Amino acid sequence: MAPRGLPLYQQILETMRERLRRGRYASGMLPTETVLVREFEVSRHTVRAALHHLVIEGLIERRAGRGTTMTKTPSRVEWSIEALEDLIDIGFAGHYDVRSAKFVPAVRVPQVARALAATASERLLHVQAVRSSPAGPYAYSNAFFPEDVGRKLPRRLFSRRPLILLVEEYCSLPSFRTRQVASAAPAGREAAHALRVRRAEPLLVLERTHFARDGRPLQHTRIECRPDRYQQVVHFNRRVDAPYVPSKALEALRR
Repeated sequence: MAPRGLPLYQQILETMRERLRRGRYASGMLPTETVLVREFEVSRHTVRAALHHLVIEGLIERRAGRGTTMTKTPSRVEWSIEALEDLIDIGFAGHYDVRSAKFVPAVRVPQVARALAATASERLLHVQAVRSSPAGPYAYSNAFFPEDVGRKLPRRLFSRRPLILLVEEYCSLPSFRTRQVASAAPAGREAAHALRVRRAEPLLVLERTHFARDGRPLQHTRIECRPDRYQQVVHFNRRVDAPYVPSKALEALRR
């Protein structure tokens, strides 16, 4: 087992790296998350964090319905998302470098203030960070929280835990729903510097707003990603196991 001074997910990561190096999983298949949770006596999120790091490093592949397997040839980072838990797990993966964390007037970021339903007189906690893989930086993020939420978050844990899980743990406000909007935008000065790209180079932009069960906005984040180092795969499932029936609105358009 890795040294105890490391965060739990990193202890598991080091152990799994060593097992892969020594050929522990000769069949190519790794144990399931449930098996690893029982073995290491940690949460599922912690196990997923370690596995996501192995995905980044090109050592394993994770596919829905196929389990976790060793890779024959390294590939670029690909995130497979099927549920909110998967989206939160992404926050564990890669090296997370917090560049700054400070309160700012909501009036300075009107679009964010609207997303968080904040008034112009309120302040928001603003966390800037860069996420990196062995290939280099791949995501530059600006996360914002309402002031009453931000004041309760322990900054010493910002680089160790997904921020939205800190909101759940320290504010008793679990994320129940997340809205994500994907777009593209040219790299500005700060993003270009953080991601080591040229100014105006196209970036993938993900804007996420997490909501509590009662609809209260908890966190709004703008993530700018290098498309050559980051790929997000989303799975869409049928709601019911029955023939597809077009909605009335779609039928009207066909006429």
